Amino acid sequence: MVRGCLVSAVYHKTTQAPVSASDDSAAVTLMSSDIERIRTGLMSLHEFWASPIQAAVACWLLQRQLGAAFAAPVVVIAICVACSVLMMRFIGPRQVAWMQRIQKRVGHTANVIGNMKHLKISGMMGVVEESVQQLRVNELKVGGKFRVFVLVAVAIGFTPVLLGPVFTFAVTTRSLDATTIFTSISYLLLLSEPLSNLFQMAPELLAAFACLDRVQAFLEKDARNDSRKDANLVVPSEKRDGKDTELPAITISNASFGWTEDVMTLTNINCSIPLGLTIVVGPVASGKSTFCKALLGEMPVVKGRVIMHTKFHRVGFCEQVPFLPNASIRDTIVGFSAFNEERYAAVLEAVMLLRDLELLAQGDQTRIGSSGIALSGGQKQRISLARALYLPCDLLILDDVLSGLDSDTEGHVFRRVFGPEGILKQRNSTAVLCTHAVRHLLSADHIIALGSDGTIVEQGRFDDLFKSEGKTRSLEIEQRTTTTQPASPSQEEIQRTRIADIPTPATQPDEEKPAGVISDRAVFKHYCRSIGGFWLASFVIFGMLCGLLYNVPSIWLNFWSKDVTSDRPRRTTSFYVGLYALYQCLALLTLIVEVAIGMLIIVRNSGTNLHEKALKTLISAPLRFFATTDTGVVTNLFSQDMTLIDGELPHALTNTSLEFWNAVGAAIVIATSSPYVIITYPFVIAILYGVQKFYLRTSRQLRLLDLEAKSPLYTHFLDTIKGVVTLRAFGRTEESISFNNTLLDTSQRPAYLLSMVQRWLAFVLGMVTAVIAVLVVTLATQLRPTTGFTGASMVSLMTFGRTLANLVQMYTLLETSIGAVGRLKSFNNNTAPEDLPGEDYVPPASWPEKGRIVISDVSATYGDPSSSSSAGLDQYALRDLNLSIEPGEKVAICGRTGRPLNTPPAHHRPPARPGLPPRRYDHKNLDPSATASDEICQAVLEAVGLWGLIYDRGGLLAEMVADDVLSHGQKQLFSLARAVLRRRLRGLGGGGLLILDEFSSSVDPETERTMHGIIMHEFDGYTVIMVSHRLEMVMGFDRVIIMDAGRVMEQGPPPNLAENEKGWSRDLSWAGKTGAFVTL
Repeated sequence: MVRGCLVSAVYHKTTQAPVSASDDSAAVTLMSSDIERIRTGLMSLHEFWASPIQAAVACWLLQRQLGAAFAAPVVVIAICVACSVLMMRFIGPRQVAWMQRIQKRVGHTANVIGNMKHLKISGMMGVVEESVQQLRVNELKVGGKFRVFVLVAVAIGFTPVLLGPVFTFAVTTRSLDATTIFTSISYLLLLSEPLSNLFQMAPELLAAFACLDRVQAFLEKDARNDSRKDANLVVPSEKRDGKDTELPAITISNASFGWTEDVMTLTNINCSIPLGLTIVVGPVASGKSTFCKALLGEMPVVKGRVIMHTKFHRVGFCEQVPFLPNASIRDTIVGFSAFNEERYAAVLEAVMLLRDLELLAQGDQTRIGSSGIALSGGQKQRISLARALYLPCDLLILDDVLSGLDSDTEGHVFRRVFGPEGILKQRNSTAVLCTHAVRHLLSADHIIALGSDGTIVEQGRFDDLFKSEGKTRSLEIEQRTTTTQPASPSQEEIQRTRIADIPTPATQPDEEKPAGVISDRAVFKHYCRSIGGFWLASFVIFGMLCGLLYNVPSIWLNFWSKDVTSDRPRRTTSFYVGLYALYQCLALLTLIVEVAIGMLIIVRNSGTNLHEKALKTLISAPLRFFATTDTGVVTNLFSQDMTLIDGELPHALTNTSLEFWNAVGAAIVIATSSPYVIITYPFVIAILYGVQKFYLRTSRQLRLLDLEAKSPLYTHFLDTIKGVVTLRAFGRTEESISFNNTLLDTSQRPAYLLSMVQRWLAFVLGMVTAVIAVLVVTLATQLRPTTGFTGASMVSLMTFGRTLANLVQMYTLLETSIGAVGRLKSFNNNTAPEDLPGEDYVPPASWPEKGRIVISDVSATYGDPSSSSSAGLDQYALRDLNLSIEPGEKVAICGRTGRPLNTPPAHHRPPARPGLPPRRYDHKNLDPSATASDEICQAVLEAVGLWGLIYDRGGLLAEMVADDVLSHGQKQLFSLARAVLRRRLRGLGGGGLLILDEFSSSVDPETERTMHGIIMHEFDGYTVIMVSHRLEMVMGFDRVIIMDAGRVMEQGPPPNLAENEKGWSRDLSWAGKTGAFVTL
């Protein structure tokens, strides 16, 4: 119930969090590690009122037996309580510090998993692996400081149990015989054991309260404040009567927007957005994306107001970087809306997805992978646009949705969506489109031009603005380039296709089968290897010593009682008390060492090694793994499973060792009362073995189901964090919360059943203990052994039942929690690396020396070529590719969006979506290898025009550059700066290789020309391969290769191809003759 309430509350708060405060690492950690520690900590809450009652009764009984000497253990307990209270002052801060480190690592890992494709093609996986592993090491180091207090709590907890009897017998003045000694020991156990448990539970309970404080702090954060005003509530009704047709869709009056009041992103914005199509243009970092966020109510309004005259509770929104969950294409587009075949078909046709679906074996049932990793950039944007168009709404806000499309597809999509007969005109919808594609301005009903200072420099209709001498006229858009369609589409392309024509597979492709079931022995062996042989042997030895020394004092008390009651005692009371104290102190010392090894050394070694192996597997996994596996599944391995490995698993292992050796020692002591008791041990062992075997058959599966059932919950949670703006814009928050509750209920079922079978186990073990007690008492009374040994047996029997119960419970907990190690081992074994055997060659630093590339008869697929689902020809991204590129040659690769242009492997590549590791320092982001000086880094940033911005944010030590400051286009410039830095550090004039994948897709033409100049200047002599849909940029290259369906269709010098009015190069011909994209 606690977990259900907290998870639901955290998710609900996440949907309300403002964009600026969206911290996925905090929320993910709260959902996993914090709530798990709250659950385990609160399980012992009732012990804190029940145990003192038992202790009070034991004190009364002990006083009747020993008189004033009963105060001795009470003083010991009081001292332990004082120490515990003192320790509590430090536990909370240590717990918070540890959870913050977990939060940082899990958040960073989740970001790495979500950006794996971009990090791989950027060649930064080595740096990322090192950074994540270092975060893990730091987390274990900080967590070790908390576990030191757990160790202290154990020492404090067992002090009354082991040293309380010593002080009691040392100060008592009453005569001690067997009856008095063993009766007193029994009362001392009743007094000290429950309080001992409380002392040990205190850190867990305090940790739970510390985690509750973190959850409360998260829930108390300010929610998003939607500053938009409904015109029906703002504009007086008398002013609206009879004039509704004249009202704009949106009015912004004297508004300034900024994340803080002292830093404005947009200033003095005054505009009226009419019904129809409004296009917003501006240079890089002018605030176009911020303008979109302001219209959605996501951007804080520092002053002024935004009045919505149209329905705005449901808005179709496309982000600049599309948010796409790991679902089928149809489910992604339809979302929480009801499926309408006619509307769905119209949307697919409008965004030109029908041809793409025909090429997919699974059609629109194809899963697109987390963040759409299985799709090209253009396909992602068209699916995002299709989702916005499918949503029943009157207003659409589209942020640079055309940037990843080739000119042909862009023209068709624009005509079918925004044109005079487009889908938006048919629906009478209003659209706000932010774009760098200025050739479409003539089709706009209204134009807003933003300046680099975040102000509106011009607005109005195209004809009016073009006649002026302002910004729009400087665009120099020729009338012949504004037709929005470079060529007339064929009848085949524009015919309306029914849903039935979309290929739907008869059978789904076979999922990857595990390489084999991993045995329990293999899992334990894997875990033991991660611990280390020396520490494992030490752990076993000290466990044996602890079990021996814990039970030897009971036999020593028997000799003591016999001697003091004899006519001529051979030793004094001080002698027996002294040796008794020695045994008890040694037992406490070995116990502390055993727990220290288990909770400090084993956690450190296993946590580091298991994480490192899993991380290496993750880093080396092929892209198809991330395309077919939910982000939440992998994140769960590095959050929930690591939490078990750091907490529940070593706890279960340590307690299993202690309880086992203690049970062995107690069994020996009990057998001393009568050798005949030994006869019952095989039967008892058989019963316990049968119970645990029967229990584990269910509990182990329930534990795995518990872990696996949380993966969809985490996936949905991560998707919500990434797409919270889209979710709120679509007005689907309530549906998402309801879906989260459904996933939560599903994940609770195995946890509830596991709790039930654990209660069953406790009951059965209690009955077994009762049977053992009856046997021992019967044999002790009927066979009449010596009083001393009987007393020793009775004392051991008091704890023997609980010891056996704890042993079976801890062992079964060990078996179930070791499932986390089994999942990691299965992940390691079943995730094949992308490098085949023999492909691990690391070239020298001087490679490539010439830059010549030869590709011969290459066919490539994102799937497994040996798999039945990937063997078909249509599944190949590249087919029979043959290319020869000479050293220093500049080659551009063009083709329709959705074609596998970006499939060839990358060596030195700023990707389309720059892979900036989140929350890293600028210097480390720019220079991951940490080999460049600050001066060189500054010079590179100056070359790409970013130094002024970086300097204003604090220079090269400013943190979170990617999240706080840089726009998407500036991130691309930053990624280009990283490539320039690597070239300068390499220090060679030629022979290098530069591969660029749509690196200028989200920048204005002026910035694009700047980037082009940097490439030609900085990489003179390099072999350059550039994938681009900006055909104007390729005119200066030596050769253009036009691809379609994974094959080379045409190639040659750009001027030669530009003369071809037909064929595959017609788009290049159109671009070369019109010069459509000019300057902003």
